[in-house]
Amino acid sequence: MRLLGKILLAVLLLAVAGVGGFVWWAYTPDLSRAAAEARFARGPDDFVEASGLRFHVRQEGPEGAPVIVMIHGNASMLQSWDGWAADLSKDHRVIRYDLAGHGLTGPDPTGTYGPERDAVQLKDLLDRLKVDRAVLVGNSLGGQIAWHFAAANPGRVEKLVLVAPGGFPLPGLEFGQKVQLPDAARMLPYTLKPEAVKMKIGALYGDPARLSPQMLDNYYQSWLAPGVRQAQLTRLSAYMVQDPTPTLSTIQVPTLLVWGEKDRLVPFATTPARFQAAMPNTALVTFPGLGHMPQEEDPAATVAPVREFLAL
Repeated sequence: MRLLGKILLAVLLLAVAGVGGFVWWAYTPDLSRAAAEARFARGPDDFVEASGLRFHVRQEGPEGAPVIVMIHGNASMLQSWDGWAADLSKDHRVIRYDLAGHGLTGPDPTGTYGPERDAVQLKDLLDRLKVDRAVLVGNSLGGQIAWHFAAANPGRVEKLVLVAPGGFPLPGLEFGQKVQLPDAARMLPYTLKPEAVKMKIGALYGDPARLSPQMLDNYYQSWLAPGVRQAQLTRLSAYMVQDPTPTLSTIQVPTLLVWGEKDRLVPFATTPARFQAAMPNTALVTFPGLGHMPQEEDPAATVAPVREFLAL
């Protein structure tokens, strides 16, 4: 009977959602700017003005070393690269940053989002940092931004490392088709619980048990940074891809594709082959037990082939 009571209570909570009871229980306001910066920033030097934004940037490694720029995926943050950055910054200058609408960078004041715009913002940011040429490393949306940047600025990219990059339609979508968000998504800016974040991010891992409490808290707190949840909705509602093949075919720099074979968001079964068919100079490395963010699930195993690729 106790179990039945718990089930009935859950049903009741869902029922009252329509009249606001659940929303009242789940209401979660944004963190203050001061609280968010205290949680994630190391100091004022972590912020760089570019493209009308105050980018949250983390730089590690020796000055004068070859530069690696790491670009996280949608709804993520620069901490997604913690494992790879700790390794590669031993002998590279590693730069990673929160994209517009993410983490401490916060929303784009124009309210406009898209990988092409992100690539222009990246150019402005690198100009401000006086970086003329770099290896670009990107996961998911970050990979899509990286190859857009490489196509538009071929002389500024040494190599590409694309980790389950975006660019081809996600499952259920076609070229030129926008995402249809459910009505419930409108509540995201007002409600958020760690359990919901764990469910969303864990589903992107090959093994959800690998999502550490620290990384879960990073996601949860970064989504609570001022304006981030509304920015996520705005970006998703504008998401639409056109055939990237003509653009990808112009990219000549050596490119390493990194994929988890349990990736269900950007499916391993079909997508790597599409990139390899479109891009003339690519190699592919895969990991059987990992999902959409292999750099988070197993940093040590996944960074090893990246090091080999960079040494070529």
